[in-house]
Amino acid sequence: MRTDLQPIYSDSENALQGNNIYGKVKKIEYYKTTFQNTEKEDKPVLNKIEEYTDFGELKKVEYFDNFGELTQTNIIDYNKNQKFIKSVSISKSNKSSITQTSEYDTIKNTSELTVYVNDTIDHKTTFYYGKNDYQVKRISVKGKDTTEVNSEQTFNDNNKLILATQKEKGNDKSTITISNKYDINNNLIESSHKTEWVEMLSETEWKDGRISKQSSYTISADLKKHLNNVTEFDILYNTINSKEYEDSKLHRELKFDYEFDENGNWIKKNVSLKEHFNNSKEFVPIYVDTRKISYWK
Repeated sequence: MRTDLQPIYSDSENALQGNNIYGKVKKIEYYKTTFQNTEKEDKPVLNKIEEYTDFGELKKVEYFDNFGELTQTNIIDYNKNQKFIKSVSISKSNKSSITQTSEYDTIKNTSELTVYVNDTIDHKTTFYYGKNDYQVKRISVKGKDTTEVNSEQTFNDNNKLILATQKEKGNDKSTITISNKYDINNNLIESSHKTEWVEMLSETEWKDGRISKQSSYTISADLKKHLNNVTEFDILYNTINSKEYEDSKLHRELKFDYEFDENGNWIKKNVSLKEHFNNSKEFVPIYVDTRKISYWK
């Protein structure tokens, strides 16, 4: 495993960083191999192909069903400034298409997204941006209905987001509040997403400048903290263990083992399951993911 690489946990510059992929990747083919109640692997089945631009953004994605048959194709275009301007998603199953186009106004600091379904406009949304390019307002128009959502943000002295509120105009119950806490090294250690009905809480542990563990909780009407999931990561932010809880009791556990290429990207992932609710004593292999990765020269 490459120890000289540093994952980008937030504020990623392109899709490769956002997808935790290293190097100038050109194309990735994803295959899945399942185990049919035996320890013998089935034949690998192609389930996705991603193609990237030379500046690290997705330009084409193809999705396949469990038999390796193409079900959907997404094609994405960018302008000369490497900003998204158009995507076309074509579904082979129902022969429908969804097209999205974006236009930017650098003077007003806005962008306008228009969504078409089968060449007919479905809705249009205008986004307004403020400090640090955070969204401060969006106005959506669909048919005769107009929705306006306003957002406010508060930052600490290091320009880290500590509080954000989002509220739909005319709807007092729509308020969403996001609050973040950081350690002395400006690493995010707690994030809360709260609505009128429920609060979702995430806690993050760091080790040597890298995320090592994340725990997610639900705080519902009883104001109690219910554990949902605990995920552990390797130094490159790949999941190595995931524990799922029900009523804060350990329900099942997944274990992940990897093989890597010379660029630090995993090319094989073995996934095993232990069903604690069923009093399982050991991990059982359930599937293997493999990736064929090609790079820009």
